Amino acid sequence: MTVLPQMFFGPNGSPLSRPEDIIEFLGKKELHWKPDRSAYQTAYSWFLAKGLPDSIKDILKTDSAFEGAVLPRAVFEKKTKIDSFGRESQTDVLAFVKAGAKLAVLGVEAKVDESFGPLVQEWNDYGSNRLRRLVGLLDRLEFGSMPIGRLRYQLFHRTAATLIEASNAGASEAALVVQSFDQNRAGFEDFIAFADAFGTPISAPGKLSQSKRLGDVNIRLGWTENPIYSAGN
Repeated sequence: MTVLPQMFFGPNGSPLSRPEDIIEFLGKKELHWKPDRSAYQTAYSWFLAKGLPDSIKDILKTDSAFEGAVLPRAVFEKKTKIDSFGRESQTDVLAFVKAGAKLAVLGVEAKVDESFGPLVQEWNDYGSNRLRRLVGLLDRLEFGSMPIGRLRYQLFHRTAATLIEASNAGASEAALVVQSFDQNRAGFEDFIAFADAFGTPISAPGKLSQSKRLGDVNIRLGWTENPIYSAGN
């Protein structure tokens, strides 16, 4: 299995030449590297594609802003500083895409049957740091005063991370895309609920939402469905 050495990178900038190179950047190393888990599935889907997986290519085609998208660079397990009040957000794949003369950024959140973590009302212990982080996220994402307690916290900081990385790269277009490997669409209802509240409703898997303008970046959401990879496929 060969890829262009300049295409895939670890969060420290080191080039990656095979899926297993990602293991050292996972939270629990080999414990997170299982064939039925998202890190493994994601790595193989991108490396076997030698670029954008088919599901990602297909969903980008549903928005003219990504017409002719090609992948010069993707960073696996990219950590993004959100603020000074909590941990960084760690995106499974942060892809820098060229669409014509424009640069776009994709934050890819991969899932098999893993959830999007705790609800905001479960995560929020009303400590000062968590309150400050939450207020900052709501302000950055322009959520207004709508109820958010039953939305998944991970989707807030992952969307913010995608937005921050797009802004830092000078990209005018961005998308947070779920790369799902679960035939039962685990987490899809939670994602729809977040997308509705964010103002970018999802009409169906495989199609990007309308965009939302935040600062200098147009961001949208999307859900893709992917086959499970197994050795010997």
